[in-house]
Amino acid sequence: PPFSSRRRHTRSGPQSRGLGDVYKRQEYDFNTPWYRPTRINHVLSGGEYGWRNGAGKYPEFYIDNLPATLNIGPGSPTGTTFGYGARFPAQYQNALYVLDWSWGKIYAVHLKPEGASYTATKEEFITGGPLPVTDAIIHPDGAMYFAIGGRRVQSGLYRVTYTGKESTAPVKHQSAKLPLHDLRRSLEGFHGVQNPKAVAAAWPHLGHSDRFIRAAARTALEHQPVSEWNMKALGETDATAQFEALLALTRVESSKKDSSIHHAILSALLKHNPEDLTREQRLAYVRILQIVLDRFGDPSPQILDTSATRLDAIYPAKTFEENWLLTETLAYLQSPDTASKAMA
Repeated sequence: PPFSSRRRHTRSGPQSRGLGDVYKRQEYDFNTPWYRPTRINHVLSGGEYGWRNGAGKYPEFYIDNLPATLNIGPGSPTGTTFGYGARFPAQYQNALYVLDWSWGKIYAVHLKPEGASYTATKEEFITGGPLPVTDAIIHPDGAMYFAIGGRRVQSGLYRVTYTGKESTAPVKHQSAKLPLHDLRRSLEGFHGVQNPKAVAAAWPHLGHSDRFIRAAARTALEHQPVSEWNMKALGETDATAQFEALLALTRVESSKKDSSIHHAILSALLKHNPEDLTREQRLAYVRILQIVLDRFGDPSPQILDTSATRLDAIYPAKTFEENWLLTETLAYLQSPDTASKAMA
């Protein structure tokens, strides 16, 4: 490959420790259903990324969670840096470099705007065995420098340069027109503040096709006086928009333990027949039911029975994600056929 790395300096470090030991604790979850790989996240205002201990981790399909931009896989993440200022070809100047201590890799992550967020692909930029990488920088001389070491292994400093025919002229960054990014940022302006324009601005976007826009709109709603939008949430006719609104209502009202609100949220939810919903809507429907039951406690036996009957009619489902939620919820509801269906 046209990139070369040269070792510049070595020293032993008997007291040094890689950041790997902070992150490798997820490795005992490997091959479990709740395992989550090392990943790249676009961390947004009000975003929830599901970090919980053990089986409590939020999977990416939860409506109250946001997905990763890129799942890397098993690893021990340490340093990160962008390639800005490197005398590399254009795509490597724009790349995000992420270091994996345990597998001895530096990945070049290539980001692409998609909707209100990004998608990404990864490329193995440098790898070695062993190569316990700890951090990297782009130096003013246009080269990348990265260090290795930790856990009583040999330390070192490397310099990475490019030799080839592609241009290494500095990339001129021009602001691209990204309408959904701009929309998301405008909604984020209502996060953490009360604004009389917020409900009207956010409401039309609760049913948006972009998941990140929906999350930004819901978070904006949660920071406004609930009296301004609670009845709208209960009366909304669009399923996707109502589920976001009911999630917001559950999150802001659950501390009150008000049985009337509890009943109203469940009644609004149960007006929808899960069989008539899309897969994404069904995932939202069941997850919101879980959150309502967890935060408010059990409603009347009649509502519990109705909930169980509705869910049992679509169980088992065709996808792993739906079956995950349905198995949990029907087991909690003590639906009589759950055990046999789940085992099958």
